[in-house]
Amino acid sequence: MNRLEPFKQFAPKSEKYSERKNAIIYTRVSTKEQAETNTSLETQKKLCEQYAKNNNYIVKAYFGGTYESAKSDDRKEFKRMLKFAKQSSTVGYIIVYSYDRFSRTGSSASQITSELLEAGIQVKAVSQDVNTLTASGKFQQNLFYIFSQFDNELRKDKTITAMSDLLRKGFWLWTPPLGYINSNKHQRAVDWKIDITEEGKLLKKAFKWKADGFYSNTEIVSKLAKLGLNTNEKRIHEIFKNPFYCGILVCKMLPGEVIEANHQKIVSTEDFLKINNIKSIHPKKHIQGVAELPLKQFTYCAKCRTSLTGFLVKQKGKYYYKCRTRDCSGTKSAEQLHEKFKNKLTQLQVDNTYHETIKEVMINTYDSQTAEIRNSIVYTKKQITEIKQKLGKLEERFAIGEIEKDIYIKFSKKFNEEIYQLEEENKNPFISSSNLNKAIDKALKMSTKLNEIWDSGDLEQKRKLQQLVFPSGMGYNKQIDEVQTKRVNSIFSSIPLIATDLAQQKSGEPVKINQFSARVTSSGFK
Repeated sequence: MNRLEPFKQFAPKSEKYSERKNAIIYTRVSTKEQAETNTSLETQKKLCEQYAKNNNYIVKAYFGGTYESAKSDDRKEFKRMLKFAKQSSTVGYIIVYSYDRFSRTGSSASQITSELLEAGIQVKAVSQDVNTLTASGKFQQNLFYIFSQFDNELRKDKTITAMSDLLRKGFWLWTPPLGYINSNKHQRAVDWKIDITEEGKLLKKAFKWKADGFYSNTEIVSKLAKLGLNTNEKRIHEIFKNPFYCGILVCKMLPGEVIEANHQKIVSTEDFLKINNIKSIHPKKHIQGVAELPLKQFTYCAKCRTSLTGFLVKQKGKYYYKCRTRDCSGTKSAEQLHEKFKNKLTQLQVDNTYHETIKEVMINTYDSQTAEIRNSIVYTKKQITEIKQKLGKLEERFAIGEIEKDIYIKFSKKFNEEIYQLEEENKNPFISSSNLNKAIDKALKMSTKLNEIWDSGDLEQKRKLQQLVFPSGMGYNKQIDEVQTKRVNSIFSSIPLIATDLAQQKSGEPVKINQFSARVTSSGFK
């Protein structure tokens, strides 16, 4: 008998994750339409159950089973699942089909997974099975989360670009204001027909009364009520200030841009300007920005979400940022706010030790993550070809008189709608390998000296860098005197995360790049 054997009872026992065989399954799709029209949820559940069976896990509960967008971790079923897992002392695994089913929030998903692991719970993905207890496995898992977020951002950017193009062509993309109705709202935006309603005809009278200067807002509200349109002074004031009624589009998506709309006017341009005491449609040229205030408009008040403005105190020769909202009305020294912004940049800076490895891993993982999408695109193109062939045969049968006109119109419309829907789904949401290479190279080069680039740049260069790294701007919380960034460019946010993971690997241990690819076993999940 080993003479040290009796002392084993005093040694602390290590947590053995393998001893916990109980598991829970989480499934989801992104939209209500997906939940109602396809079998993705059922397929995910089936594959997760098979994975549990193959690994001798005992499924104790099911969560999800519905539509929840993973762009945020503030999801009802997701939160219920996390609460159950953390409160349970026997659950050792959360099983999902793929890591983007668990979350698409990048570093936030990594943090949640890390907290679960500390509680003895591993997140396992059926199609991306990695050893989440090793440094290499955690590294791969984090990359899957990062590229899921990256894919989200690419889709969002693509959507915003398409919407911006339509807006610039004069198409309104949302519910029109009081006085208008979209008669074709279930069609494509270019086919929408925004008409003036009976309420709009009454508002036309209201604009005329206001332009003539005979009535106050209170009197106009009263006259409209007698005609059957109930509103209030605040609402009528907002209507008189909205250029939509004179055929002009302005919106937050295109800040600073003014576009002529395609819909009918309720009030003439001249009367609208007259009502708002604007004498000329040619505004005076104004200074676009002050070099000493590069964060102006980019930074917003965290309390009221209003963009900060800036001013100069001549006596001190110092610049300050200010929130224009009356209830906030806080000021912050430009010098101090710039330091806080640079601290944020510093958190994203890394040296060039792991640059080549980071680049190789990011490209390899992105290719793996988009393989399923590319396969789906090929399949969808095949479907489009088949439907076009059906449409061609339909037209031929109609031309030779085999079918009646009403039958032809019915099925022609059906086939064209199917083709349009499939083509919309098939618009390429990811970037080419060459562009990805360039983006990563640029980000890696910049990541070593973000502060230096910002400090030495002129106003335009600073603004470009700000928007590139923090696309959604930066919030300033006066109460705690801190800056907050809602969204960080996924490439920049991933670089320090990957560098940290690489640094944790044992010295001399090779980075197995080929293990970072997803083992995709099915397709069709969005």
